[in-house]
Formats: sequence, C-alpha cells, structure tokens
Amino acid sequence: MSAPGRCASESASEASARVPRGAAPSFLCGAAIVLLLSASVFFRFYGLEQKLLWHDEMATRVFAAGHTVDEWKDVLFTGEIFDVAEVEKFQRHEPKKSIAESVREMAEDDPQHPPLYYLLARVWVGIFGDAIGTLRALSAVASLLTLAGVWWLSRELFPGAPRVAWIAVVLFGVSPFFVLYAQEAREYALWAALIVLSCASLLRAIRLTEYETPRLPASRLVAAWALYSFATVVALYTSFTTASLIIAQLVFLCARERMRPTRVAAMSFASLTVSFLLILPWIVLLFRNLEAFRVSMAWSRIIVIPRSALVRILAENVSRTFVDFGLQIDGLAGYLVVSLGVALVAFALVSLVRRGPPRSALLLVLVVLVPIAMLFVPDVLFGGIRSISMRYLTSSWVAVLLALAFLLGTPHLLGRFRFALPAAVIALAFTSTALNAPKVVVWTKGTSVSLPAVAGAINASPDPALIVGNLERHNPGNMMALAVRLKPGTKMQFLNTRAEETYVLPRQYGSVFLLTPITEYREAMEKRENVHSTLVLRDLFLDLWKVAPN
Repeated sequence: MSAPGRCASESASEASARVPRGAAPSFLCGAAIVLLLSASVFFRFYGLEQKLLWHDEMATRVFAAGHTVDEWKDVLFTGEIFDVAEVEKFQRHEPKKSIAESVREMAEDDPQHPPLYYLLARVWVGIFGDAIGTLRALSAVASLLTLAGVWWLSRELFPGAPRVAWIAVVLFGVSPFFVLYAQEAREYALWAALIVLSCASLLRAIRLTEYETPRLPASRLVAAWALYSFATVVALYTSFTTASLIIAQLVFLCARERMRPTRVAAMSFASLTVSFLLILPWIVLLFRNLEAFRVSMAWSRIIVIPRSALVRILAENVSRTFVDFGLQIDGLAGYLVVSLGVALVAFALVSLVRRGPPRSALLLVLVVLVPIAMLFVPDVLFGGIRSISMRYLTSSWVAVLLALAFLLGTPHLLGRFRFALPAAVIALAFTSTALNAPKVVVWTKGTSVSLPAVAGAINASPDPALIVGNLERHNPGNMMALAVRLKPGTKMQFLNTRAEETYVLPRQYGSVFLLTPITEYREAMEKRENVHSTLVLRDLFLDLWKVAPN
C-alpha cells in the first residue's frame, strides 16, 4: 500500500488521476438506478409482519413493551398452567414504567447492549403500536438512512467519481445482508447507518481541516469535528463493537499523520476524548454488572468449533454481502459460489490498494481487517465462536461493499467486463434479496429456525399443552417467540428444575408436548406416569417430544 500522506481523501485533482471522472448517468442508467432503489425500499418493508420473530428480537420486543426478561421468568416459571394469551401479555406495550427505570433494568440485565436503539424502540412502539411489523419498521427506516450516508461517504472517499457513488448506493440497497438486518428488530441497521456517518464525518472534518481552514470560520471547523464526535458516541451507544471501528480509524489517523502532533491529530484526539467521556457512564454501568455481561456472552467463548469451520463460515459471510442463495461450503455449488464471492472481494480490495486513492484505500482496508481480526484471531488462538456472527462485523461489510463499488465503478479496471461485471454482481444481489423476501425463516434467525415447525406440530394437535422445563436448557426468548405462533387456547406450563423431579403430568389435555426436556427427567417421568414420549423434531438448539399413554 502506498505510504499515507497528509489527507484522508485526496484532493479532487489527485483523485481524478486515479479514479476516472464519470459522466452523469445516462437516462437508461438513471432509470435503472431509480428502479433498483425503489426495489430496495420495497424489500425493506415487504413481509415485516410475516418474518419469524426470533430469540434476540423477542428481547427487543419485551424491553420496548416495558418489561424485562427476569420479570416474565419470575411470573411464568412457577409450574402454573397459562393460556398462551397470558404468556403474550409481556410483549404488549406497558406505558406505566418510566424510560429511566427501563434503562436501569437493562443495564442490570443486558449490559452488553447499549440502550440507544432500545430506547428508540420503546418510544416507537409507544407512538405507532407494538405489532411485530411496526417494531421492525424502525430498523427499515434506519436502513434507508444508510443509503443516503453511503452516497456521502463514497463522495468523500472517491471525489470526482459519481459512478462509484451510485453503484455503492445500489449495492447497499439490494445487498442481501443489509436488507435482512433492515427487517430485524435489533440495533444493527441503525448501527450500519452510524458507521457510515462516523467515517464520512471523519473524512469531511479532515478535508476541511487540511484544505479549507484559511477560508472557514473556526466555528464551522469545530462543528465538523463535533459531528464526527457525535456520530461516534451515538454509534457506541448503539453497539460496543463500534470500538473496533474506532481502533481502525485511530490506526488510519496515526498512519496518515505519521505520529506527529498535527492539527488533524489534535482535533481528532479531542473529538474522540469527548466521545469517550460521553460513553463513560454506560461503561461504568457495564463494570458494575460485569458478571451479568460475562454470563450473557459466555456462549461466544465456551462453544468451540474446528478452525477449518471458522474459516469456512468467515468465507461464507464475506460472500453473503452480495450473494446469498442459502448455500454453504458443503457441496460443489456452495463451494463455487462462496469461492467466487471471496475471490471477487479480494480482487476489489487489491484493486483499491493498487489503483485507488491511497488514503481512502488505507481507511477501507483497515475497516475491513481490524474488526475481523479482533474476533477471528481470539477464536483461532483460544477457541470460541465470536467471529461467526456476521452482524458483529457490520463495519467490515460496509467497507467490503465500498471496495466492491470502487472496482465496479472504475471501468478501466474491468476492461471488456466493465458493463457485464457490475450488472452481474448487482443482479446476484438483487436476486438473492428477492429470493429471501418471501421466506418466513432466513439464516439470520439463529437459534429459532425450527420454531415454525414446532408450532406447526403443536397446532395440528387437538387441545394441546406444551411443557417447558429446566430454564438452563432453553434460550428464553425462544419460548416467548413460540407463544406468538401457537394457536389460541394452547396451554403452556413452565417448570423450574426442582419441580421437574416430582412433576405430575396434566392429563386433561388432548395432546401434551415436552420442549427440550433433560433425558433423565423425561425417562423418569415416563416410568412414574406410565407414558411414553416420541421425538417429533430436533435441531442443534431444541427438540420436541409428544407424550402418549402406554
């Protein structure tokens, strides 16, 4: 990579020597852009209510309703038999609890998730209602802000190259990854918008400091750096994983300033110091509730998979930024699709480093590599699965798509494929997103993918009752999410571990099901109650058994 110079995004004259100045889009291209962006809006709002509500989203819904996970567990895990409607009441908006009280409870129960998105969700459902689709619409709206931010960031990274900016906006618009998380009632769509805003405001502040200082009043320069500080602290209050983005930005600043006390170095240091001071209250809360944080994140350390699987999943995630046909590297088709996707991203990054504006290339490469390294390297060295959750690496995927936009938007890098390759990549992304759109269950639903099948088996039985025991074996949000899909009149019974030992099976119902019972408990219960149980379905996260008399 070229040695870093004095500016983050080169001046227009420097950039134009490396990035061809594209003409304004032709009428045909303009029409295609309008259609694709219209489709991107449609995809973000299509089927919001129908998509599977899963474990993580349930935590959002319960908090937005004004409750906590511990609150409903204390009420339900008593051995009492509840109608499914009574279980669902914890998902309904309860305006009596103050927002300040909700924030305090969140800091105690779920400190690894900063509160900004969840506070917005609480206000959102208070205004628009607590339906699933309404709650998810908050993320869809936030995702649309990302598209505007991508245009700005592209112009800062590649001045004089509107073709690159248009392709970047279209890629983000139809990216299967960014569309799927635009339909998720979690913080990741908002976080993506703030990642883009943070990088764009940093480059703008550097540009104004380097080139406009003599002509700018001091107040405008301060405002530019204040915007960067604001974007960064708001991103931190949305996701602590913003720390990896900040580290990438710090390395970039140190490299371009060559560790010298320049004006840019001073202003950036002041901005980040303000951001740190503003996030400090939540960091203090995190340390006060450090044990809750460790427990909630233990899964990422204690689950160990082979290193080859870590590499395979990372490769699949790289390709999913623009092509997602549900394929994994376990067959020839999956191997070819993922390999070609990774190869194209690698080619885009190499082309960016060799032919792009050096400072822009430096920033994007760092934003790709630093977050991945911070999660992937500990997994390889010490074990764990920190790096397999694609959503935690959102900042890397932002930079990957921008590098891809540079490649596709720079005709002389593609030669005879200057039209075919951009069209093919955009078509792949569009097709992937279109295929995902009608699906109720997509890969982002993690531990909850079998809930529709579980609900289907229970709903097909007359007068069903579902027995849920031993909380330690369940993802608690799955039980609440399952309640949404069960037919009216279904009964649910939640047992603690002690109650399992002397449990008396209710026989007044037409069908009785057990959800993920401990083997010893199930076998003892069968002997004691003179019944037998049949496995209905099983996946990595749960199993469902149907009980019948001998």
